[in-house]
Amino acid sequence: MSTERARDLPISSDANADRATKATVPGSVTSELVSDVPGIGDPTIMAAWLYYHEGMTQAEVAEVLKVSRPSVANMLARAREAGIVQISVRPDYLASLTLSREMRARFGLAQVVVVPTRGSADTVAVHRSLGKAGAVYLESTVQPGEILVTAWGATMLEVALALSRTPVLGLSIAQSLGGVSTADHFNPTRVASLMGEKLEARVYHLYVPCVVESREVRDILLRDRGIHAAFEVARSANRAMIGIGKVAADATVVRAGFMSALQMEALRAKGAVGDVMGRFFDMNGQPVQSELNERIMALTLDDLVRIKPVIAVAGGPEKVEAILGAVRGLYIDVLIVDERTARAVMELDRASRE
Repeated sequence: MSTERARDLPISSDANADRATKATVPGSVTSELVSDVPGIGDPTIMAAWLYYHEGMTQAEVAEVLKVSRPSVANMLARAREAGIVQISVRPDYLASLTLSREMRARFGLAQVVVVPTRGSADTVAVHRSLGKAGAVYLESTVQPGEILVTAWGATMLEVALALSRTPVLGLSIAQSLGGVSTADHFNPTRVASLMGEKLEARVYHLYVPCVVESREVRDILLRDRGIHAAFEVARSANRAMIGIGKVAADATVVRAGFMSALQMEALRAKGAVGDVMGRFFDMNGQPVQSELNERIMALTLDDLVRIKPVIAVAGGPEKVEAILGAVRGLYIDVLIVDERTARAVMELDRASRE
C-alpha cells in the first residue's frame, strides 16, 4: 500500500480533526456501504467499495476502474454526498480529540497528539504506540533543509524504528547530548544514526561521552573545535524531538551508569520529578541542580527553549509528574502522549492547584 494511506495512525490531535471526518484515519473512522442502494455496477459504488471496504488507494482504484485518479476522487465525493457511504467517528477517538484540545488550552501547547491505548497495554506496548505516532508526526512535519535535534531513551528509539524510509532533502540530524558505552538500546548515537538512515539525512554525531569524570574534563572537551562545532549545529536546530525522563531507580541515567539510585533519591528529595537531556526540573518546571549538571555533555535547558518547536514523545504512569513539570516549565511545544497518561497529567495538574 502506498504512503497515501499506510502511514496514517489512529491518533487524535487538533491537526487530525479534519482528516478524521474525511475517513482518512483507518481504525478511528468506520465506513459502511448502504446495501439497499440500487445499481451495484455503478462505477461510483464500485469506487466506494474498493476504497473504503477493500482499503485500496485512489490510484489503485483508478487502475481497476480504468479511470483517472481525479475521477476516483469525484466518485468518492459523490458517494458521500449521496449517502452511499456513511461515515461515523468512534466515540473513544472523539474523546481523545477532546482531551488533546483541553491539554493544549490548559498548558499553552502548540499541539497535543493523544494516542488512544487499550486498558491492558503494558509499558512496552505504550512505547511502541507512541513511537509510531511520533514517527508519523515527524514524517508529516519535518521540512527539507532543516536541522533536527534528537535525544535518547526507549521511546525515542521506538520513533526511530517506526520511521519509514522517506528521504528528506537537505535534512541534518544532530545529537543533543553525547553517547553512552552501555545499554546500547537507548544510546543517543544509535537513535541519531537510525533516524539519519531512515530519512537519508546528514548526521552530526557527538563523539564524546554523555557524562565525563569532572567539570574540568567537560570544560576542556567543550573547548575542542570539533565538539564545539557539533554543539553549535545542535543549538541552531529548527526543531527538536526528545523524550522526558523520570526520577526513579530505573531511570535512563541510572541504567546508563551515570547516577546511582541513591543520587536519584537525593534529587527526589530536592523536588525533582523529571529530566530532559539529563537536565532535571521539579513539578512546576523549575530547574533542580544536580551533580550531573557539572559533568554532562549536553545542551542546556536554555538552549532547548530557543529551539522551536520542541516535540516531546512520552507516556506511561511513571512519567505523569515528569510530563507535568515539562509542560509547566514551557520546555516543549508539542506533546505526543498516550491517552491514560494524558488524563492522569490533567488530573494531577488539577489536584496540585487545589
